[in-house]
Amino acid sequence: MTSNITLAQFYSSALGQYALRWERAQYDALVADCFGYHAVQIGASGIDFLSDNRIPLKVIGERSLRPLTQLEDSRVRIQLSYSELPFESESLDLVLLPHALEMAEDPHALLREVSRVLIPGGRVVLTGFNLTSLWGIRFHLQKFGAKVFLPGKQFMSVFQLKDWLSLLSFHVDRGTFGRYSWSFSPESHKESSWLEKAGDRWWPQCGAIFALSAIKEALGAKLVGKAITKKFNFLGTGARLEEGSRSQFEGKKE
Repeated sequence: MTSNITLAQFYSSALGQYALRWERAQYDALVADCFGYHAVQIGASGIDFLSDNRIPLKVIGERSLRPLTQLEDSRVRIQLSYSELPFESESLDLVLLPHALEMAEDPHALLREVSRVLIPGGRVVLTGFNLTSLWGIRFHLQKFGAKVFLPGKQFMSVFQLKDWLSLLSFHVDRGTFGRYSWSFSPESHKESSWLEKAGDRWWPQCGAIFALSAIKEALGAKLVGKAITKKFNFLGTGARLEEGSRSQFEGKKE
């Protein structure tokens, strides 16, 4: 089901701000120890999810750039196509995808491009909406006339994403779920409520949002059998290792 609201509109709502606070905390934790030279955030261009990362060159890319939500932003801002990223192969150390797969026309193509531009050992961090949650129930009620509240063209489960990443030689090393409330309003709900605490402990897989971190694995050669099959006789510092060197020394007598 295609949504008729944008990610920027969602983040401007009370529910979106409730989600954004959790997402900021996850990105801050996941990118703080990522090092390298080039980092790119694809999507949600009005928000800096790279603020806690120390990589010197940071790029924000989206099909149409949004107004900034903060006064200072040192990132380079570009417009790009999600299916053809304008970066050289194996040139990036870190890529962030805040709901970019859900907003993309072809999420498979975007993931393939991310795999192409990341160096071996590079990291991708992404967030998405989990429809196996109370928000998922609200989403499916839209078929019966409920108000549209989530942005996105298509929604994927964590299991689907892990399969896609595995096929592209990524290893998912960290992941988490969060936000368990049906809705949010500042007047009637607190983020430290019993529901949030109970969800983290008893049904974390039913959180409304998920965050995944995956590393691109380096494909290397594997030695099969003995690397060296020929035996050499070391006869001293003056000995040669070519064939026939043994016979030259055997003919000498002390």
